[in-house]
Amino acid sequence: MEKVSIFIPITPYTISIAESLIENNINELSLSENILINPHGLEYKKQYWDEVIEDYSSRKVQRNVVKTYLNFFKQIYVFIKIYKRLRKYKKRKIDFYYVDLAHVLSNSVFFSFKSIENRFIIEDGILNYYKLTLKDKMLGRKRVNVFLQLIGLPTKTFAGDITGIEMPEVNKQFVFFPKEAFFPSKSDQIPYTRLEYSLNNKILILGQEPISKFVTEQRYLSSLDIIIQDMIKKLDHFELYYKPHHHGKKELTREFLKAKYKVNFIESNLPIHMFIKEIAPSVVVSFGSTASLNLKLLLPKNVKSYVYLFRDPQLPDNTYIEELFLKIGVLITELN
Repeated sequence: MEKVSIFIPITPYTISIAESLIENNINELSLSENILINPHGLEYKKQYWDEVIEDYSSRKVQRNVVKTYLNFFKQIYVFIKIYKRLRKYKKRKIDFYYVDLAHVLSNSVFFSFKSIENRFIIEDGILNYYKLTLKDKMLGRKRVNVFLQLIGLPTKTFAGDITGIEMPEVNKQFVFFPKEAFFPSKSDQIPYTRLEYSLNNKILILGQEPISKFVTEQRYLSSLDIIIQDMIKKLDHFELYYKPHHHGKKELTREFLKAKYKVNFIESNLPIHMFIKEIAPSVVVSFGSTASLNLKLLLPKNVKSYVYLFRDPQLPDNTYIEELFLKIGVLITELN
């Protein structure tokens, strides 16, 4: 194999999409040597990868400034180790698959590996449906890029969307809703198959525990109560499932829900779409989760989908995403 395809998916969701691209032989990936770069220690399926270069650095969001910088430096230590191992591919023809260029290792490979012939973006959810820049991101600060250059991890700041989709050297992005994506002319469909099953009054709530850092834990739990009471009004009898966010405090919602309701609490960190058929929900509820988008495509058309949105100064409204939810048939309720 002459060409190598290097993937840097940075969440369970994006790893699952990367593996779907390989499984469906997109871009003739069966003819390529497929390399998984896994700096955050995520689960993956070995059969799709010719080589895996992995380590562990947390991507957990921190509100404390000191903890944010400490976590950043821990990530950099891991990224430097992986970057050195990647140098052996610098003379190979490379197709590069990544998520966004705010991610330090992805940025470094994107700009410094001159043998990259093609660049492809993997959907990370709502990020791909509106324009977001490096403003207020680590790599949006010149001194951070200078520091990283000095320690052997060259990065660049740049104007434009955080994914780089506007750059001429980026071929395309793989997304679930190409026509609705930011830069639709360079957007291709992620392969998917719509599920079919009988509806049996099962309600799936997709948790968003990290929001509790902005709206308080008590308000988040109270909102869960509101949602479940709303569902009780809509369905006389139902079986409740709850999947916490993979970065969330599971124990927070586990204890609260089990004390008040009969609930099937999902412990798996795998993306929900990878085992949604086992649950076969009739209703899907979220706080604006990425999964609300792709599940609208994957689940039977008669499955109802609701999004409950917090209205809070610390969580600015995103009209682009709200319009997208409404366009694809997701009903929105405001949480005051």
